[in-house]
Amino acid sequence: MRVFLESKIILLNYLFRPILEVLFVFNLHEYTLSAKVIELFNKLKIQSYSTQKIFNFQMQIEANNYLVAVLGAGTMGEGIAQTVASSGHPVMLYDVSQQQLQIAIENIAKRLERSVKKEKITAQKRDHILENISLQKTLGELAKGKLVIEAIIEDLAIKQTVLCEVESLVTEDVILATNTSSFDLNKMGNVLKRPQHLVGMHFFNPAPVMALVEIVSSKHTAPLVADTVFKLSEQWGKSPVHVRSSPGFIVNRVARPFYGEALEIIKENGIDAADCDAIMRDCGGFRMGPFELMDLIGLDVNYAVTSQIWESYHRHPRFAPSVLQKELVDSGQLGRKSGKGFFEYGENEVNSSAKNAKPTPAPDSVILEGQGKLPKSLQKLLKGGSVPVQNNSGDGNIRFSEGTIVVPSNGKSSTERSSEIGQSVISIDLCLDFEYSSRVVLAPAQECPEKDLQQAVGLFQSLGKKVSVIKDIAGMVVTRTVAMLANESSLLVEEEVADVAGVDLAMRKGVNYPLGPLEWAEQWGWHSVVETLENLAQVNAERYKTSEWLRTRANIS
Repeated sequence: MRVFLESKIILLNYLFRPILEVLFVFNLHEYTLSAKVIELFNKLKIQSYSTQKIFNFQMQIEANNYLVAVLGAGTMGEGIAQTVASSGHPVMLYDVSQQQLQIAIENIAKRLERSVKKEKITAQKRDHILENISLQKTLGELAKGKLVIEAIIEDLAIKQTVLCEVESLVTEDVILATNTSSFDLNKMGNVLKRPQHLVGMHFFNPAPVMALVEIVSSKHTAPLVADTVFKLSEQWGKSPVHVRSSPGFIVNRVARPFYGEALEIIKENGIDAADCDAIMRDCGGFRMGPFELMDLIGLDVNYAVTSQIWESYHRHPRFAPSVLQKELVDSGQLGRKSGKGFFEYGENEVNSSAKNAKPTPAPDSVILEGQGKLPKSLQKLLKGGSVPVQNNSGDGNIRFSEGTIVVPSNGKSSTERSSEIGQSVISIDLCLDFEYSSRVVLAPAQECPEKDLQQAVGLFQSLGKKVSVIKDIAGMVVTRTVAMLANESSLLVEEEVADVAGVDLAMRKGVNYPLGPLEWAEQWGWHSVVETLENLAQVNAERYKTSEWLRTRANIS
């Protein structure tokens, strides 16, 4: 019986080996083998050079001594090294500058010491993390690593040169990862002998704190390689997302409207930077407004990313850089690092506060006309207030006795809507949750009577809200921004760059959005998103063109 089984194994090995070798020769070993298939191969003792390479990726990741090399000891490199070392892996850190290496390890030690003082980690844990990091004097030392993460200067030619050199030093089963935030991995990898082993691991600064890691695959990247670094990232406590290599990946691309729409609003003289920031924080639920965030990032950096993506997408209008931002960059006003950007910083730091409407008496009563597109949280807010609410049938308007109605913004100006329906209109901007948002934003039509506007202001003040009254601009602030964030997100899904869950996770974890853009769009209503974009397109057809994916979701919802 034993002889019979051994004969079957020999026969199967004989039959499978040529197939597996052919797959390797044509670089088709990148296709993922299921765990069951691998288990079967192991049981049958089917071994070949190519299959062993595939198995090694899965075997090595489980090992406690999985050695990671980090190339570059700048801000990102030191952060990645700390992240990996904190997860128990030995880390080799290398930089062409030995001085930079010392600065990096000192910075890591300082951060860990602060964590000890805050009782987030023990002194023993701190010491263990530092022991896991070894500083290397030569590039050749990195050949010992099983994963090499490149985190050097954002220059494509330099990255390609360094990766080629590293590839020549390491064994054939080593994974090469790049922390690039912008370069196409298809182009980066075309100079390598084994482009199937190159994958993007785009960490976000500061790497030890930020959860997101974009796992970027080129056309050559072996799925098993991408899956391996995905699992590693999870082991490191991160939230990885798969993304196909394309300009800006997920976060840098989807985030463009957050800045772009704010800059357009300023250009339209709708509000100033301080008001816009307050509205996005208080109504949109964002941690920072677009202007204070651009100042923090650096206007030169933000402008460069926008310009690069704009050029990469053949100068599409929705990515067009702002002349206003360029003027600030050209004048050296770069934000916090220069002491002045959209706001002033330093000893005499005085950032303008948002302008709130003056206290105004509440109306005696209001009429709630149906539900329609009126957000449920807004309806609940009104019904829980001290002003009596009369319920009538209708399209979902808030009506005052004098006849003026308050309606959710839909991408049209209040003046245009007034002209269409023949009555005075005040638009109200989108809120993440009207019950919990601290601010409400109103935009009256040109012909809106002042007394009606004051009633609207008084109503929301009686509900405990700060009120911003802004110029009557199409789409207001949060409404147009969220619509564009959803549109850009849907294009990524439509183009199969990432899936819905990946996009939403990336924006929540990478830039701390309160909701993923597509999650928010669903909550708002797909029809409302499409309607807003179509109305905005009447002003700029190319910039606000609605994705087919969004239209489909609206049609089936």
